[in-house]
Parts: sequence; C-alpha cells; structure tokens
Amino acid sequence: MIVIAISVFLCSPCVGITQQGSISAATAGDTLSTPVDMTGEAESSQRAPQQEYALIQQHIAAGDLADAAEMARKLDQLLAKQPASDIDLTLPLAQIGRAFQNAGDTTRATEFFTRANSALQRPASKTLPPATVVLVRLAAASLFVHAGQLDVATETLQNALAAESGITAEQTPLAVDLCLRIGRDSLTKRDLATAETAYSLAAENADLVQKPTAMLGAAWAVAMSGQRTEEAADRMIAFLKAFPRHQDAARAAQAGIACLKQVGRDEEAEAMMSELFNRWPDSDAARDVLNQFGAVEIDEIPERLRKLVLQRDFDQLTPAMTAIAIRIAAAQGDSHAWDRLVTRLGQIDQTGQTTADLLSQLPVAADAERLAMFMLSPPNPLTIQAKSRESACRWAGRNERWSMLALASQSTSPAQNDPTRTITMERLFAEALMQTGRRTEAHSWWCHVVDELAADDFATLLRCAETEVSIGEVDRATRRVDAATKAAGDDRYRAALVAMLSAELGIRRLRFDEARSDLESVVRSSQVDASLRGRAQWMIGETYYLQQKYVEAIEAYRGVAGIDPEGTWVVASLVQAGKSFEQLGRTRDAAVCYSTLVSRHGDSEFAVLASRRLAALSPSDGTTPTKPGSPSNTPNKTLRR
Repeated sequence: MIVIAISVFLCSPCVGITQQGSISAATAGDTLSTPVDMTGEAESSQRAPQQEYALIQQHIAAGDLADAAEMARKLDQLLAKQPASDIDLTLPLAQIGRAFQNAGDTTRATEFFTRANSALQRPASKTLPPATVVLVRLAAASLFVHAGQLDVATETLQNALAAESGITAEQTPLAVDLCLRIGRDSLTKRDLATAETAYSLAAENADLVQKPTAMLGAAWAVAMSGQRTEEAADRMIAFLKAFPRHQDAARAAQAGIACLKQVGRDEEAEAMMSELFNRWPDSDAARDVLNQFGAVEIDEIPERLRKLVLQRDFDQLTPAMTAIAIRIAAAQGDSHAWDRLVTRLGQIDQTGQTTADLLSQLPVAADAERLAMFMLSPPNPLTIQAKSRESACRWAGRNERWSMLALASQSTSPAQNDPTRTITMERLFAEALMQTGRRTEAHSWWCHVVDELAADDFATLLRCAETEVSIGEVDRATRRVDAATKAAGDDRYRAALVAMLSAELGIRRLRFDEARSDLESVVRSSQVDASLRGRAQWMIGETYYLQQKYVEAIEAYRGVAGIDPEGTWVVASLVQAGKSFEQLGRTRDAAVCYSTLVSRHGDSEFAVLASRRLAALSPSDGTTPTKPGSPSNTPNKTLRR
C-alpha cells in the first residue's frame, strides 16, 4: 500500500518517471532555455548549475538513467557546498532513486534517496508543497527499511511525522506502518534503541488499529533493555488498561509481572498474577508464570495464586503445573485434590521427568513415599504412563526403599503382560526382592528379564547368575555364569565378580579345588577392592572347612585380616577359625578367637554367636559341641556388587 501510493506520485508523467522505471520524454523539454549540447566533460564543467539541472531533467525525460544519475550526483555535490543556491534537486534525485529501485538496483536507489533526503534540508526545498515533501520522505523511508538502514529510516519518519511537516490524514497511517515494521525488525536484531524510538513514534500517531501494536512494541523494547524495568512495568500496565482484550494481553501481563517483581512491587505483581489466572487461565503465559514456581518453596508462591491453582480444572493442567498443584495440595493437606492430581500426573507425564523432579522436591518424606507408592501400585495401572511409574521405581531404588519396591512387585508378576511396566522397573523389583531376602521370587524376575526381555548387560546377567547359583539348577547356573563371564569381557573387576560366582558354583558341585582356583585369582587381583578380596579369602577358608581340612582352613581365615583388616569378613573369619580350632580339639585357641571377636567387635552380628560358642566350651576336658565335618553356620552372605 505504501509503495503503490508513493510510486503513483514519483512515477507520474508530470515528474518524468513511469511505474516501470523507464524515463518518459513527454514532459520537461519545454523548460530548457537553451539547446542541449552533450559534447563531453569539458563543456559540462563550463555549464551553470541551472543548465546542469535542465540537462538532468532532459536525460530523465529521454530515459537516459545512467547519464541523469551521473550529472545529478555531481550537481548534488556542488549544491551541498552552496547551501544558499535556489536550485532544488530533491525531485530529480527522488525520481532517479525510484528508477533504480524499480530496476532492482537497491544500492544506487538508496544512494539517490539519501541524496534526496539531504536535499530536503536545504533552503531551496522550502518551495516544494508539504505533501510532496512528505511523499519523498515516505518513499525514502520505505527504501531504507528495505535496505536494512532502520535508524536512518526512523529519523526520516520522524521528520515526516513532525507537526510542521504538513502530513495528511491519508499519509499518516502509511508512515505509522513503516514505524511498526522498523520496530519489529529492530527487535529481531536486538537494536532496542531504534525499536523503542520507532514504536513510540508509531504510538504517538497511530489509529485505533495500529495503537496496540505500537504501545506493546515500545513496552517490549524498554523491558528487553533491562535498564528501565519500572518504566517497562508501567508501560505494560498501561497497555493492559487500554487493550484488555488484545490477543497479546496475557503475554503483556506475564512481562508486567516479571518487571514488577524485579523492582520490588510485589503486591502489584500478585494482583496481576491473579488477573492473569482469572482472565486467561489456559494461556501459555499463565502456564509459564506458574512454572516459574516449580523449584521454590510453597510458601514463596502467593497465597492467592495457590488458591487459584487448586480451583482450576485439573484436566487442563500440564505436567509441570500439575506437579506444582500437587505440592500445594500436600502443603495444605488437601487429600481430595492430591488424589485427583497424582492420578492426572501419572496419566500425562509421558517422559517421567516431572514425576522424578516432583519426588525430589517434596519436602516431606512421607509425601514422596505416598506419591511413589501410588505410581508403583496404582488402582488402574493401565491408565498410568510407564515412564512415570519408572521414575517412581528409580526414586525408591536410589533411596533404598526396598520394602516398598518388594511390596509393589506383589501387585504383578513376570508372567503378567503389563505395558506400563518397563524393564528398569522389573530389574528394580528383582533387586528389591534380593535385598529383602526373597531370592526365589527375585530369581523369577531376573530370569524373566534375561530370557524374555533379552537383557544382556553385565549387571543383570550377574544378578541372574547369582540367584541361579543359589537356588537354581546346576546346569542352568553354569550357563548363567558363562553368560556373565562373556559379558564381563576384559574388565578385571567384573571378571573377579564372576569368579566369585563360579567359585560358589564349584563349592555347590563339591569341586573345591576349582573353587579355590577361582577365589585365589580374585585375591591376587589388584583391580579388586579389599572387601571383595577379603570375602574371597574367607571363602577359601570355607572350602577347606567343608573338606574338614581344619589346619588349612585356619590359615586361610587368618589371611583375611591381612587383606581387609577393618572389613566384615575379618569378624566372620574369627568365628570360623574358632570353630576350626574346636574341630581340632584346641579349645583354648578357639576361646581366644571368640573372646577377641566379642571384645573388638561386640556390636557385630557374629558377637552373639561367638558368645554362645565361648560359653559352650568345657574348661575341663575341652570337648566341643560341633561334630567334625559339620557345615559352617555362619550366616550366608550374598554377593554385593
């Protein structure tokens, strides 16, 4: 619209240039007072400025754009040095600029419109009609915007819109539209000063249709600068009062809230929050404002906002907003809202991240456990997202809530087809059952994960092999250990863990020499921690004990202290060494072992056993209550990764 209106003026026959950019000879010939003689540069230098002006007009009329441009450029340079001259070159310069623009030569078009714009500052231009001056400036500003010279375009429009410019009611909307475009492009380039100037200029001259964009644009420019936050807040408030039904009103309220909080006007910020949630509860702005409270303490959320959140339609809440609402319901003890909200969260949290974050944010452990238990064993599991349930399982595992996980595992079974149960959940169910001593049930889950779900990671294969070695068939246990060995690869620590299982399997098969070979490889490994090496040394003693080789067993048990002096297996070794001495009839040595254990490790689980054994020893004849060859009654320790 702007380009058409200006082109009609600049390209009309009365000023010499057609809309196609060619130059018409229909006019201007009669204005020449002398014949035209274009014989070269030497003669040009001798012509008066009036003659040069006439020749430029003639070139324009004849369509000689290059010659017209060259002569106009030289004459403009001359007139710039002679500000008192009565020759006004504004229109010829603008006509040439328009011709270059129509020809697609933006660089030269910009040059000549810049020259025309400068020519308007000379006294000779005062003879031009005001409407013509405004049109030239609008044409120049339009081209400057197109060329990206936004600051120059803004200055040009300031002149066009000045009170004394004589701009008409029809021209003003064109100028305002250009200002709005400058503001938009400047914001995109983060040229905030130009954006503010352009939008403010537009706001001063806009009609009712243009006014909202101009006011909001100016407010955004000030807000984005970060230097006049209070002014930005006031501008946002003024916009909302003037245009409360505007499509961007919610976003303006969001920006206003942020600005008000920055300058400490908290009561006004809370009032605007209430307005935002009352008037635009389902807007992206309301969601974003609420999400800002995701990680803060509940008492930092304004009370009015807390009430509004719990009054909303829960079915419209996003996962993040639901999590905040759950925290509010927990803090206020609103069980009815809590039940509805946790169900909503489980239904919509497809990634599980919101559930995980919420579990870590709930300040009361009982609330976190309550949420986790709901996700683990919901009334209707098929309505809950699998990832949300998985997040609850992970939380329980990290916090060693093994009883909770073991209980949750009772609500399902490996054979049950449950699409909301992930492989991670099943691993954690199995681990919880291991940790709570229910190896038979754990064995079923581990076998399901490996055999049915094809899990092939080392940790899972090792756990599966461990339960198979403990309670499964020997042949299957052998295959499980082989699979774990393959998964361990060249990792020495993993290989040591598998060697321990292989040794346990060897003991179960009464292949004690093979078991000791596996265990000795662990003891010798420098890549294994002292605790595991101490356990391996203890197990070597156990193999000798089971073979009734008590002297060798005692030596093996004594070796544990040299490997892990402060470890658990030192205490277990004292018990077993004492029992071995008893088998040899050396009750005095056995008593020393038990006494040492009770005095040094009185709080251990073996202290009671040692006290009983010590009391059972006969001081007169040295008899012992344990039959030779009886198996160790030391508690069976499970292999810990």
